[in-house]
Amino acid sequence: MKDGAIGTGIATLDRAWPTWARRRTGARAGNAPCLRALRALRALGALVLAAPLSLVQAAPDTRPNVVLLIADDLGWGDLSSYGHPVFRTPNLDRMAAEGQRWTNFYVSSPVCSPSRGAMLTGRVETRSGLYGAINSVQIDGDPFGFPDREVTVASLLRDAGYATALFGKWHLGDAPRAYPTRHGFDTWWGMPMSNDAYFVGTPSSVSVKELRQRYARGDSPKELFALYYRQAVAAFKNPKNEYWNSPLISSERVVANGTVDYRDQVIERPVDQPRYNKRLTDQVVSFISQKHDKPFLAWVGYEKPHLPHMPAPEFVGSSKGGPVGDAIAELDHSVGRVLEAVRRSGSAKNTLVVFVSDNGPWVLYEELVGSAGILRDGKASTYEGGSRIPALFWWPGTIRPAVVDGIGATYDFLPTVVALAKAKLPDAVIDGVDLGKTLRGQVPSPRQVLPYYYKGRLQAWREGDWKINLYDVSGRLPQVGKPSKLDKPTLYNLGRDPGEKYDRASSEPAIVQRLLHNAEAFEQSVAQAAPEFDRVTIERGISGPGGN
Repeated sequence: MKDGAIGTGIATLDRAWPTWARRRTGARAGNAPCLRALRALRALGALVLAAPLSLVQAAPDTRPNVVLLIADDLGWGDLSSYGHPVFRTPNLDRMAAEGQRWTNFYVSSPVCSPSRGAMLTGRVETRSGLYGAINSVQIDGDPFGFPDREVTVASLLRDAGYATALFGKWHLGDAPRAYPTRHGFDTWWGMPMSNDAYFVGTPSSVSVKELRQRYARGDSPKELFALYYRQAVAAFKNPKNEYWNSPLISSERVVANGTVDYRDQVIERPVDQPRYNKRLTDQVVSFISQKHDKPFLAWVGYEKPHLPHMPAPEFVGSSKGGPVGDAIAELDHSVGRVLEAVRRSGSAKNTLVVFVSDNGPWVLYEELVGSAGILRDGKASTYEGGSRIPALFWWPGTIRPAVVDGIGATYDFLPTVVALAKAKLPDAVIDGVDLGKTLRGQVPSPRQVLPYYYKGRLQAWREGDWKINLYDVSGRLPQVGKPSKLDKPTLYNLGRDPGEKYDRASSEPAIVQRLLHNAEAFEQSVAQAAPEFDRVTIERGISGPGGN
């Protein structure tokens, strides 16, 4: 209704009132109650006319809801839609068929914490400081964690009027000051680290706490890691819940009378891992199914298929792929429940759902984990198997079914979502690009180059189909110490050779030089921040596995 229409309605009622009142009450025109009512009505009309139209009839908020689903250690080749011959993932396959399936999508770093940090900030790890040269991930018991200076996509959306919730894995600090609720999320329910953190050991093994004490006394890091690895293999092959003392935490940000407070609670410890995924999914489904008076961001960090594999009883033995196949089957089932909740909510056409992994499969543990398919290597390597991940985008009515071969990265999530939410970018250098037009099928991906980082080092660089590797680091081998840079970089054409088998450096020297020049220029453009994950080691002498 227009302002003029509102005014006309009020004036007509004003003229009609005296006759109506006299007919109903037998009162004369000068009757005091009638006059008082008339004056009140006139005052109300003036107030309505003076008020902004938005207060009379607010326009609906059409900005989309956003649901980000992050698998843990899921390989590029672990889904049926990406070619796995054994694992069955019908819900994720349907999501792929109804939306966009990207074949060249990447993480910023091939391990968990820096990868998630880049998703949150839109920045490569050396720019944000969310990395470690000593500790590749954030370790448990670190008193520091996610730095206050960094701005997250959750903070930006909350400032723009979104409800923000994180469910599941965080892995950017287990001290309360580092909790997700201190960095943009209204609520959090989940585990602070990976599901293999807080390892107390089998009855015959040495705990991580003791291993760290030995490290502080000066024992050989190589020997300590070898001991930890042997113990981890034994525990992963026959996992029991009591081997890992992981907490399940709920946290809420509360604002009252302009004051911000937090309600933190340890729900249980150790978390019941076989029941955890269902409970996590219940939390997500409940949140999506609520009646929301504003758009929302739901950030979901799954623990699957990260080791140890402890699926719910109904999924044990459900896959021919063994325990990792069972874990992926349960993950797929959870995604199906989340998508069904979105459909039933009635807001599917106004909800973007994204599914990615945080890095490639943990190939250090061989047949216990999934697969990167035709890609080389896996987690902790900047070969394609460690950094390239499955990525699905689903938004009925907006995203048309397609396979996208352009390059994208998880740190493109921040600028893409900020644009969709009509929010403001932070006052900081952002490495991500807005993929919105590509999601709508209007243009190819705007990303043309890609840096590959690990432990604060730029280890590889991609432009178009060409990629140079500056380091030869394999996730299949335990890494202790700093690797040496290759004397001569290797060059691969990923369009023709995605498995990185055939080095073309000697036959394409001009391409090598161009990529080297651009990689070095990019690296020099980054004002490198100190490694946040190493502070606990440098300042307090604490190091060692913190979950991966």
